[in-house]
Amino acid sequence: MQTKTKNRLTIILTVLFFTAPVVIAYVLSSGLIKYQPEQKKNNGHFVSPLVKLADHSKHSWVNDLNGHWTLIRRVPEVCDKQCIDMENDLHKYRLSLGHRAEKLNLMLVADGYSSETPDPFTHIKKIAIGENKELQKVFAQLSEVSLKKGHGMYVVAPEGFLMMAFTAENTSTEIIRDLSLLVKRKGE
Repeated sequence: MQTKTKNRLTIILTVLFFTAPVVIAYVLSSGLIKYQPEQKKNNGHFVSPLVKLADHSKHSWVNDLNGHWTLIRRVPEVCDKQCIDMENDLHKYRLSLGHRAEKLNLMLVADGYSSETPDPFTHIKKIAIGENKELQKVFAQLSEVSLKKGHGMYVVAPEGFLMMAFTAENTSTEIIRDLSLLVKRKGE
């Protein structure tokens, strides 16, 4: 091949190499081609719009959400012995993360707590929101995309935003998969 032809071919390939991604991105974003990926990585439902819990409560526990991933289990009643099973489930989700378990905080949010029941899970923060009608209303609305009837399981991002809800259809394996993906995120 001659040098002149070789140089032209090199220039053409270089221009194509750098312009092709721009052209493809433009065509996909313009709507000329309807492309929608079939699979997604997450199993939970993203909460839209995101809910910043600090906007609905001034208690100090809200500030503890910042800087950590937090798995919240919401119960719309006074917790007694039935909450021990829920705490056990939360504990198992955290254990399933292995060496990344310390990146996930656990929280049980109820209207109140019975002081008669001994607490085997002292690392799970228990929050009573029976006096906070605004926060109860927020959780009641979110319940419709989660476990229904006021119940719910949610993930709060390190920035303090409640961003994902799990439904009754989500299996423990799916929840663990989502939590694993989230805690792998760098920067914590």
